[in-house]
Amino acid sequence: MSKGKRTKPRSWVEVRVEVPSTLVEPVANFLIESGSPGVVQEEVAGKAGTGKERVVAYFHTPRSFPIQRKKIRKYLSSIAPPPGSWSFRWRGLREEKWAEAWKDNFKPLRVTRHMVVTPPWERYAGKAGDLVIEIDPGMAFGTGTHPTTRMCLQALEALIPSFVHPPSVLDFGTGSGILAIAAQKLGAKETVAVDIDPAAIRNARKNASANHLHGRIDFQLGSGQSLRGRFGIVVANLLPQELLKAADFLARRVSPAGYLVVSGILKKQEKEIASTFAKKGLEIHAFRAGRGWICMVFKKGASPNRVGDFGRYTIW
Repeated sequence: MSKGKRTKPRSWVEVRVEVPSTLVEPVANFLIESGSPGVVQEEVAGKAGTGKERVVAYFHTPRSFPIQRKKIRKYLSSIAPPPGSWSFRWRGLREEKWAEAWKDNFKPLRVTRHMVVTPPWERYAGKAGDLVIEIDPGMAFGTGTHPTTRMCLQALEALIPSFVHPPSVLDFGTGSGILAIAAQKLGAKETVAVDIDPAAIRNARKNASANHLHGRIDFQLGSGQSLRGRFGIVVANLLPQELLKAADFLARRVSPAGYLVVSGILKKQEKEIASTFAKKGLEIHAFRAGRGWICMVFKKGASPNRVGDFGRYTIW
């Protein structure tokens, strides 16, 4: 019997870009569109008053990175041309070091009035009434540090208690499992979480177990097309093109008078997203913007709280 070929550990490239705060959102969006599965936005320590922030991204195609590197430099030069207005650094990482790199960026964080997200390597002395969620991101993005994730968590905290009876929740594109775990801890009747990435599903299950929710969340690998039931709340924190592609499916999964929470949207894309879901029978119920990103809450059927300018109404 011959020995199988040994698989080499996959390599990653970590990119760190520092830019003026006003450019953080377009830079983050550009890095995601360039191939990074997600980004971390953080303040630049020791540079108070400079008005700069850092965007950290990862690319898993080191061989083609020289081409991406030129594109990133060209983009940064086009939006922040003055010399010294931006900096761009990168380093190679082996897969086993990838998750370790997150530890430098991920500390306990209060993401809503009552929810605190903490990694397993940090101790957090919670306050009375805190709902603590322990998350190890592994190879998936979803720690609550990004505005899109945080706004989804805030929406869940506001919506779930508003139901007379605990709602069922679908987390579409679960990643680290953070939204599904939060939904279950907030009192959801049942929670289903789907993702097309096997590594994400494995890690999400581990995170659920770490939060004492083993077997209480139905994690499913795939696109969710086999699902036939409807849910009181459907949440999807995805890139706009993914939201648009899945619009029909998401609309069908929302129960009558149920809610759809979508995030991952830049301000310039809000009208297209709103129009698309309006055609599917979903009305704008609430809206929030955070650091250039948008989170929208739609309701199946007419909402009694709906207003002409939905930007003036919020559930948060």
